[in-house]
Amino acid sequence: MIDKNESKRIQLEIRRVLLEVWDPIGIQNVPNARDEYDSYLSGVFSLLASGASDDELATHLHHIVTETMGLSAPREAMRDTVIALRHIRLSQSPS
Repeated sequence: MIDKNESKRIQLEIRRVLLEVWDPIGIQNVPNARDEYDSYLSGVFSLLASGASDDELATHLHHIVTETMGLSAPREAMRDTVIALRHIRLSQSPS
């Protein structure tokens, strides 16, 4: 079980990855847009916490880009984001 503080830390790390790596609309350097991707945090968090595969994560991100945002992007473009998300520790316990 992930406690409230740990959940907040993980969500902040996901937010950073979505802004700095994924950033399909190019807003990472716009201070007033730092929360633009926050509506996607819980979905990504749930996938990570449930042990979803890289393919499931990439499909989820690709769906957001193409279906929700209406943008065009190859599914392979999600690879770097999935790699960055995998570097997020899901618990503070020692590795």
